[in-house]
Amino acid sequence: MTTAFRERPEFLRGRAAELLVARWLQERGWYVIPSYDYAGDERDKAPRLQGLRRGHAVPDLDTACDGCRRWVEVKSKERANVWRSPQPWGRPNTPEHGIDHVNYLDYLDVKRITGDEVWIAIYEEDAGQLLMAEIGTLGDPRVGTWLGKKIANWPRGRFRLLARHGDLPGRGEPGAA
Repeated sequence: MTTAFRERPEFLRGRAAELLVARWLQERGWYVIPSYDYAGDERDKAPRLQGLRRGHAVPDLDTACDGCRRWVEVKSKERANVWRSPQPWGRPNTPEHGIDHVNYLDYLDVKRITGDEVWIAIYEEDAGQLLMAEIGTLGDPRVGTWLGKKIANWPRGRFRLLARHGDLPGRGEPGAA
């Protein structure tokens, strides 16, 4: 018996992080359109910015505040990945985070087409921290393969720490019920 995609643990973790980041932004005055609400009749298609001949996956959240509009892609990660090789960041054991390379390329196009910034938000479950960076400030990614998929990776240090566990909606201190 196969588990439906929307019932898989990784989907549920990702959805929880999307809701957490949306609420955190709203508490700071941002308005949020959750792009994932526009996922086709069966809710099984990634939302796309669709042109005549080509479409581009859009990030999870379309946000606006005080005349500023931003896209936000949300990822929930157990922890940062650590590579033992010093390449390409110049030193071994550099923690990093990544997204699907094909989505990275789409997000660059979405930024170019709409003129709006694209931010990557990482919720680190082990540390209970929210990290964010605008895609253009991250620099060129290290492209690697994981489970047969190309992944665009950046050093964790290129993301800004925006909130700790206790500052996130519905979160007390780590370990608190």
